[in-house]
Amino acid sequence: MSSKEKPTLGGTRIKTRKRNIAAPLDPAAFADAVVQIYLDNAGDLELVAKSLESSDLNFSRYGDTFFEVVFTGGRTQPGTSKPDEGERHQYSVLDCEPKREAILPSVLYIQKILRRRPFLIKNLENVLKKFLQSLELFEENERKKLAICTALTFSQKLSGLPPETVMHPLLKDNLVAKGLVLSFITDFFRAYLIDNSLDDLISLLKRGKMEDNLLDFFPTAKRSAEAFSEHLPRKDW
Repeated sequence: MSSKEKPTLGGTRIKTRKRNIAAPLDPAAFADAVVQIYLDNAGDLELVAKSLESSDLNFSRYGDTFFEVVFTGGRTQPGTSKPDEGERHQYSVLDCEPKREAILPSVLYIQKILRRRPFLIKNLENVLKKFLQSLELFEENERKKLAICTALTFSQKLSGLPPETVMHPLLKDNLVAKGLVLSFITDFFRAYLIDNSLDDLISLLKRGKMEDNLLDFFPTAKRSAEAFSEHLPRKDW
């Protein structure tokens, strides 16, 4: 035996320290798989939901990516709402007409997914927050679709989604100054009041801690009771 070799006991296995080896993150592959399920089922959300349920996709790791696919048809570039590389489908929320009856099936589909995987509510919250903080990156028509969809998530009482998730990300100075927030919240109110009473809306605003701060949604020059009444006349409430 060489003097440099360390002696060992015959038949004894040398144990090595175990390490937690995490599988590499691959949101692109996950997104492509979800998009393919949409395409395979021609956008039939009932069939899409069933296919997702029977799949072995890792929703717990890629929940944010899943909702990006639901809303935009594919992945978005990190920190933006712009499309990223990869497969896309044409059955997303932003591909719908900007009407309640066109967007409601997507909200009911989300509701069905959340009933099976309630942990995804946090991912829905993350994606909504990201989009609402980036309203200037969407077209006017797309902002209206987002407003209607967001209103319907509360109207359909998607479990666990806190109203402040919607209200407070909107209060970015640049978005308010451009009037984008006022336009969004107006579409939101009108869509919500189709299925709910004014008292329901007030209750929602209270839970979002915004019932006394509605003028914060208005550009600074329009923050007055007169401007509020002119923009949202009593007949709309």
